[in-house]
Amino acid sequence: MERYLAHFSRTGKRPSVLFTHTHTPHAAAALCWAPAVDMYETDTTLVVLLDLAGVDPERTEVRAEPYLLTIRGVRRERHEAGGVDESRAYHTLEIPYGRFERSIRLPPGIDTDAAAANYRDGLLEITLPKRVPHEVRIEVEGTANTQA
Repeated sequence: MERYLAHFSRTGKRPSVLFTHTHTPHAAAALCWAPAVDMYETDTTLVVLLDLAGVDPERTEVRAEPYLLTIRGVRRERHEAGGVDESRAYHTLEIPYGRFERSIRLPPGIDTDAAAANYRDGLLEITLPKRVPHEVRIEVEGTANTQA
């Protein structure tokens, strides 16, 4: 909505620069974007899907803690100037670059110790199995098995 309304307040030709800022007080200055997330649940798992196109999965950190999933990494620029004499005039800059962090609250009943992550086609998929409730056997003390 903000991008739509900003369209009406533009004067002249200006490049579109869009960055999603995280509002974490301790990290807001160092981080410049947050990846888009889809999250869905099946009968047995919770799946978190992050849009990390152009991000090196080897340099991406995934931490699964009880009730919290945190993903950190960096997307490096690919359009750096090629030579000293080369100058560029950008028409649009919408792809965010730099460091990112995304923290997602997890519902109760998730087994974070068994989390698995897979990176394919620019998407990082994190699968978190649900804990299976188990029946607790009740032992009764002081009953005598006597027959009359």
